[in-house]
This record gives sequence, C-alpha cells and structure tokens, in this order.
Amino acid sequence: MEQTTTTEAQLAVPPAQLVVPPGGWTVDHLDALPESHYRYELTDGALTVSPSPSSLHQALAMRLGVHLEAAAPEPLVVTQAVEIRFGRQLTRVPDVLVVRSDQPDRHWFAPSEVIVAVEIESPGSHLEDRATKPALYAHYGIPHYWRIELRPPLVNMHIIGEGSVYQMIGAGPRLCTSEPFALDVALADLLPRWAGRGSGPAVPEQGL
Repeated sequence: MEQTTTTEAQLAVPPAQLVVPPGGWTVDHLDALPESHYRYELTDGALTVSPSPSSLHQALAMRLGVHLEAAAPEPLVVTQAVEIRFGRQLTRVPDVLVVRSDQPDRHWFAPSEVIVAVEIESPGSHLEDRATKPALYAHYGIPHYWRIELRPPLVNMHIIGEGSVYQMIGAGPRLCTSEPFALDVALADLLPRWAGRGSGPAVPEQGL
C-alpha cells in the first residue's frame, strides 16, 4: 500500500481536527497544505489556525494595500496576508506587508525582506497584535510596525529603536509618516461606503 506523509493524510480533515506531527509543525508541513481561507501560523512548532477575517477587515486591508502601492517607490512591493518565516517552526502572517525582495512573487518572506508589517485588530487578536507580534517583529529587526484598530479607525505607528524595541512615532485617525516613504491618509477614507451599517441577520440554529 502506498504510504503518505502525516500532512498529506490530513488534507481533508478540518483544521480543528489536525493531528500534531511528531516533533511539532514545520514550514514543510504548511507548504504541503492546500490553499484555503484559513491562516496558519507557527509558534515553536504549535499551529494556530485563524478563520477568515470580517468583510470590513478585508476591505480596509485591500484599500490600504492599494493606497500603499501607489505611494511606495521602487523597488518596494506591497502585498497582503503573506507569511513571514522567522524559522522552521516560527511564522506569522501580517494583514499587509511592504517588502523589498528580489523574488516578490514568493508565498513567504524572510524578516530581513520586510520593511513594514501591518496588523488590523480583530476580536480576540488584541494580545497578539499589541504584545506578541510587535515583540517578535522587533526582535527580528522589521523596521516598521503599524497596528490598526477598526472601531473607531485608529492607527499606532512604531519604528525600531534601541535594543530592538519598537518606539511609537504616531497615533491617531490618520496614517501620516515620512518613513519608509511619505504617506498621509485618513483611515476613515479607506473604509468602504457600507461601513457602519447594521449588524446583519442572526445566524439560524440549524441550516436547511
């Protein structure tokens, strides 16, 4: 009988039921997973699976990416939700990235290629976005970290300082900076027209 790897045998299994490989998860296991709307991140071999963000979160990330693309000079490249690999068992997936790379079409980047990492807070991600990720990004020398809150739209901008620790250089409703390139935009202007409408229908107890 043909043998398969642990990851290959798990491809049809929902993320919540994935079995931990011997020795923990590595980027090799992630590479073997099919593309999906889930986000997979590794911390010392432990796998964190996050569902697709809200439509508002996605819309802001898309619109911010377009705005950054128009402002960023060559050879900087703007992309969304692409993995940063700090090691074989340590990864993160920022919402928006500005990178400098000879191969910008890859599906992951090294921290040395990342110029700006942007995180848009979601319910349940506050500790990760305010403590864990900035400590990790600063430790590996990513020069700029921007954290965006949605309600109300606010941005906190940080730059790497002494001792590989981020220092806040700006906070408020506008993303205004001269580094790594000139940028001045109100976050409210990046929200879609439908932002702020009602909460939508209730989810039924059981679908038909």
